[in-house]
Amino acid sequence: MTMSGKRKFLTLEERVKCLKLFESGKSSRVIASELCVGRTQVQSVLKRKREIMEEHESNANVSLKRCILYEVVELK
Repeated sequence: MTMSGKRKFLTLEERVKCLKLFESGKSSRVIASELCVGRTQVQSVLKRKREIMEEHESNANVSLKRCILYEVVELK
């Protein structure tokens, strides 16, 4: 089965769901079909587990699809 169409970016909530499904014993292939994404995308989420959970625990906006990194600059 091949994936076609536009790319799907997982929200933080969906990435956390992916991690929980994996911890419950589901394979990356099964998780990928449930979330309608590719297996490699699921594996990338699993690889970044610590980073995703830290973002989730810091009460980040769960509807964000991409992490926005910025530096706070102090003006004097």
